[in-house]
Amino acid sequence: MAIGIGPALPLIYDQNDGPFRLTKSIGQEIVQNFKNLILTNPGEKMMDPDFGVGIKQYLFELDSSPVKQEIIEKINQQVNIYMSTIIEIRDIRYTRGSDYEGDEVSVANSSAIYVHILFRIIPLDTVSVLTLPVSN
Repeated sequence: MAIGIGPALPLIYDQNDGPFRLTKSIGQEIVQNFKNLILTNPGEKMMDPDFGVGIKQYLFELDSSPVKQEIIEKINQQVNIYMSTIIEIRDIRYTRGSDYEGDEVSVANSSAIYVHILFRIIPLDTVSVLTLPVSN
């Protein structure tokens, strides 16, 4: 049985790791926890109804600048509450393509809106980008 930090999400059976695939590094675990914070809808986490950004709930509202600013504020607020000693937000942007720079838009994904969160993992002093599709 392999050694890991925690189960990798989504749960996938893995013969090498044991019953489920595992995260193998602190960085992977932090990114996974950060992604869960962004995707979880407020009220979904038992015993903590305020946890989560619930970015998918903004699916049809993202073309509005006030909504984009609201999402940015919600992300910053949630990180300050739940991950302030681990994550530092550097930049949040929206693009029609899946590239952080926004210059790679293909016909297949031109209507999709992506949110890109540039962040630093404080304990590891590494910078990464979390890219999530928000609409199709």
